[in-house]
Amino acid sequence: MILVTGATGPVGGQVVAQLVEAGQQVRALTRDPKGSRFSGDVDVVGGDLSKPETLRGIFDGVERAFVLLPTFGAPETGTYDGNVIEAAKESGVQLLVRMSVIAVVDESAEDAHTSFHRRGEQTVRESGLPWTFLRPGQFMTNALSWAETVKNEGYVREPYAHIKQAPIDPLDIAASAVAVLTSDGHEGKAYSLTGPEAISIEEQAAVIAKVTGKEIRTINVPPDVARAEWLNEGYPPGMVDGIMRHMADESGVHGHVSPCVAELTGRAPRTFEDWAKANADVFR
Repeated sequence: MILVTGATGPVGGQVVAQLVEAGQQVRALTRDPKGSRFSGDVDVVGGDLSKPETLRGIFDGVERAFVLLPTFGAPETGTYDGNVIEAAKESGVQLLVRMSVIAVVDESAEDAHTSFHRRGEQTVRESGLPWTFLRPGQFMTNALSWAETVKNEGYVREPYAHIKQAPIDPLDIAASAVAVLTSDGHEGKAYSLTGPEAISIEEQAAVIAKVTGKEIRTINVPPDVARAEWLNEGYPPGMVDGIMRHMADESGVHGHVSPCVAELTGRAPRTFEDWAKANADVFR
């Protein structure tokens, strides 16, 4: 049995779906089991990561677990790793596959988002449980935030639009997770997960223009203006600072192209053009 937390999200949901397709027994952990729908035979259970008493017994019969934790939203997020570990250890889980972020390898990155995952990795290491870390970079699906302005006004508006990064399709994150969860030899390893190419926001906009047939211009917003706008929209300062730092990518971490997806899955990760073609209607 494999347990998946964050099972209703874009990555966790795909992990569940791909595990079911691979013929695995899957248990999906969600706060609202009655409101969650999955294709195939999935054991849906309820639990709250902030309340350890709700996690007792959730891991019974589970050999491996995919752990995806919310980073922001409440003060108790810092306890999530410990709560999951306690429940997993009580039930004898044999491998904890924790989703982290690629920025943890940048020692100078101290924003709240990166620090959360760095602390989480350390907590898992010290737990005594066998572990594997998956460290994805930027998601290709971040481009969905441009859909309205592309459709209605023909532009993409972002800071650092000229900086090249190596975004990954969440489908490839899920496929990498499934590969680790269903094969041996991954204990104590950390995998950086990226797409197959370094590509800037300007270049991504050009790809979307190509696949949709639309004219799209890119507006490179001054970083201080972008930061102020996101704060005014209600995003937490720690999240905004993390986003800004990752977009600037002064360390080069996010622009690095990793071979890990291909090594884990046996196929090349999807290009941004592949992703854009699959999602072209969103931008039309």
